[in-house]
Amino acid sequence: MQNDSHLWISLRTASERNSVNALPPELLWRIFMINTERQEDLDKWFHVNRLDTARSCSQVCRLWRTLLLQSSSVWGRLLDIQSFEHAADEWMEAVVSRIGDAPLWIIGYVSDSTRPFILSILSSKWQNVQVLVVNDKDLFTDKILPAWSFLEREAPTLEVFKLQSKPFFDESGPRCILPFSPLFNNHAPLLRIFSTHTFQLCPPSPWLSNLHHIRFSVEHSAPFILSALKSMPLLRHLFISGNERRHISQTEDGNLEKTHLPLLETLWINQSSTQELSLLLESITLPPMHRALRTLYIPIVGEAPLNQPQDRVHRASAKWIHTYMASRPPRYLTLNHCSHYFVLQDDWRGSEGMEVNLIYDSHSHLSIKNIADSPHFAAVEKLCLLMSDSPSWRALRPLYEALRSINHLDASGQGIGALFHGMLEFSLFPCLHTLEVSDAKDDRSGEESVIPKIIRFLEYRASTAYPVSVLDLSFLNTGGVSDINKGRLGEISGLSVKFPEDG
Repeated sequence: MQNDSHLWISLRTASERNSVNALPPELLWRIFMINTERQEDLDKWFHVNRLDTARSCSQVCRLWRTLLLQSSSVWGRLLDIQSFEHAADEWMEAVVSRIGDAPLWIIGYVSDSTRPFILSILSSKWQNVQVLVVNDKDLFTDKILPAWSFLEREAPTLEVFKLQSKPFFDESGPRCILPFSPLFNNHAPLLRIFSTHTFQLCPPSPWLSNLHHIRFSVEHSAPFILSALKSMPLLRHLFISGNERRHISQTEDGNLEKTHLPLLETLWINQSSTQELSLLLESITLPPMHRALRTLYIPIVGEAPLNQPQDRVHRASAKWIHTYMASRPPRYLTLNHCSHYFVLQDDWRGSEGMEVNLIYDSHSHLSIKNIADSPHFAAVEKLCLLMSDSPSWRALRPLYEALRSINHLDASGQGIGALFHGMLEFSLFPCLHTLEVSDAKDDRSGEESVIPKIIRFLEYRASTAYPVSVLDLSFLNTGGVSDINKGRLGEISGLSVKFPEDG
């Protein structure tokens, strides 16, 4: 096959004669290559068939067609598996002939129709595979699994490896372990992203040292994970699906060395037991003044054993919350405050953000104070607060007091009446300018309603140096504020009120 680099000279003259092809072939080729790049975030919302895009480009003019047909590097990236569903043999043979020895990107869901074609390419050209992002729901069947034995061969070109047979968060099925060992014959020097079901490691596995992204499954214990992470100094993105029922022995819990990840940007733990979660959060260390953490997810766990109160999880979580807020200081937070747990969430921007789920009890005051002991809470200006029917809000008082720069409070839920009482008692949110209330009890239920509590709070603040300027009740039910309370609100100096009927 003609080398890509030799094509540009022979086509340059034709390019200059045709206004459609005013761009030099080198730049056209670069554009075609960009069209092959997979934008994962966009593909979650709508599917772009990159093979169809290449076909359309090839129909623009003869030059573009020649350029595309002879560029194996473009075709090597166009192996979207769904594109070959029920495709004619002639077409699949043509694609194979065009990819030559180029690096291959194989992406998509394997079906009974596409499996023979895809597995034949993988088996014959495994040394050329650069990106493998594949879901084969029948991977672990006795008939299919042996066909993947090429995973034991060296992978000199491989950079991305994501192999699934079911959704990662569906852990209800039987135990599935890739039996091939050592994976890649311990040779995958370019591998950066590794994500699959339970896999076997044969220490030392040299390819671990270059990883930037890894996902561990429910079958991997915390000691196993921490041991493997010691071989990943370049790791940036760590995803763990824990096991809520796994018990860690006291020996394992108390005698593990710390694992240092100096470049970590993402820590995502999907589920875990209290003990396992604490061990992971405690044992993974970051450099002092680390400012790279962009994504943090800590799950809610079940009740802790009597000898392991929740403050251990709180202490372990505090350093991660502090590091995240120092790395990405938020101006807007959401706090979901329920009777026995709370969720602290930063606004997600793309794949970056924070969600921390923590159980609390009557003994949690000091550990919550430790979490709140970050100067970056004082920089938060807007708080979206959701409160359940009867939250024990005093346990979280240190967190509310740390949020002293809030100027916009969006409060909802059946428990917000207790909050307004606390705001009076402890002078919370001294900078509050705008108060937005929704999903509260109907005003016509009298003193049980939240509206009189809000009015008492606003009247008090108006008598101080910290009056509230805007009250937005437009999200309440129409008629949800009585004429008497409207009158009281109208008497508060400097307060602008938006009622439900104002739209």
